[in-house]
Amino acid sequence: MGHEHHIFHNPPPATPAGVRAALDRDDIVGALDAMVGCALYGDGDWKEAQELYLGLLDHDDQQVQALAATCLGHLARVYGRLDEDRVVAALRQARVMPHVKGTATNALEDIELFLHPRRARWRGRLWRLVRPWTWF
Repeated sequence: MGHEHHIFHNPPPATPAGVRAALDRDDIVGALDAMVGCALYGDGDWKEAQELYLGLLDHDDQQVQALAATCLGHLARVYGRLDEDRVVAALRQARVMPHVKGTATNALEDIELFLHPRRARWRGRLWRLVRPWTWF
């Protein structure tokens, strides 16, 4: 079993159209880069990006599905708004897929943190109170 070194790189800015074009070419690696680039540096149309990622939660490729969940969390951080009811429901539903469960859970936490920071702070305080092993 060999060891593979992964090198971090910031993906270039992208648009939902760029993501779709990469997926149409079956360029999964390019699509993954474009998905992150669209979420982090998109053209400002959060609704179009949100719809893209909601649709990609049902994509055939498991990497695309998992990254779509992550990107929904990124949208909450970058834009500070989402169609929260739809996104939360879709992410909760996506958690039944083992390969998406972790990223969907993280995205739900990001949505609460960035859209409802006060509630997230209180939830964190309450959680620390009921976990006595963290009092040290």
